[in-house]
Amino acid sequence: MFEQRLLENVKEGEEVRALIRRTPIVAFLPILLSAGLIIAPFFFLYPLLKYGVGGSALLGASLLVGIFLGFRTLWVQQLNAFILTAERIIDVDQRGIFHKVVSETTFDKIQDVSYVVKGIGPTIFRYGTVVIQTAGNAANLELEGVRFPQRVQELIVRLQQDTNAAPGADHLSADELLTMVKRIKAGVGEEQFRRLVARKDDRPRV
Repeated sequence: MFEQRLLENVKEGEEVRALIRRTPIVAFLPILLSAGLIIAPFFFLYPLLKYGVGGSALLGASLLVGIFLGFRTLWVQQLNAFILTAERIIDVDQRGIFHKVVSETTFDKIQDVSYVVKGIGPTIFRYGTVVIQTAGNAANLELEGVRFPQRVQELIVRLQQDTNAAPGADHLSADELLTMVKRIKAGVGEEQFRRLVARKDDRPRV
């Protein structure tokens, strides 16, 4: 279900190369708190029920808060991801049950890919934050809690290199090259253009 919701951000016919999610380790504390709120009242069931309506209300409130917190943690955990396609990177940032921010960048706009591992927990369990720096005024893309972030960095760099090396990427076609030559010729004049070409041909060859 969660993967299907993530793939709704992909265009029809767009090839998905990888789906990068956060490690479940980062959700450990919220899940532990949620489990505590659900389980703990049952250890005090008798004393709570002795207080009548107030005790029952406290029991119900603890259960509801625990269930809500657990659902929210699962929702946010599963719907935060990098979607790597053949054309671009989509950053799905699920900040709450009803709050989602989606950003994207194409591979040719990526200036740098880095990762940060900070703290005892991330160092021991080998997870960190992957940061994609983009050109222009576009915001950087970040995904926290990524397991083996160096591998994700290498994957993104490799996909970027493959995209740039693909036929037609950053290369001029014959028609585009001919049009460019004609514009240069028209700009500098016929005689000056011939001199430039002749000067090029007269260079000593090694």
